[in-house]
Amino acid sequence: MGLYQSQVVAFARYAAAQVTYHRQVLALHEIDGTGCCRQCGRIWPCDHVRHSRQMAEHFSQWALTEEHQTDPELVRRYISLGTDS
Repeated sequence: MGLYQSQVVAFARYAAAQVTYHRQVLALHEIDGTGCCRQCGRIWPCDHVRHSRQMAEHFSQWALTEEHQTDPELVRRYISLGTDS
């Protein structure tokens, strides 16, 4: 039983890290005054916004609640403020 519980907790932490990551992407890809994405210059909502909205919504059902904060080390450092990937 202990192994099962630890797998559930591990997945909940992973889900919380995914939600955090996709919220960071959403924060970077905001709309500007011209109706385009500030980060990539595409028509807003760009593909990054659409994908990150879906993923944040998907993983939020399994993520840890607000009282269980996500360990910052679990969030991968994919986003660099100067480039679009």
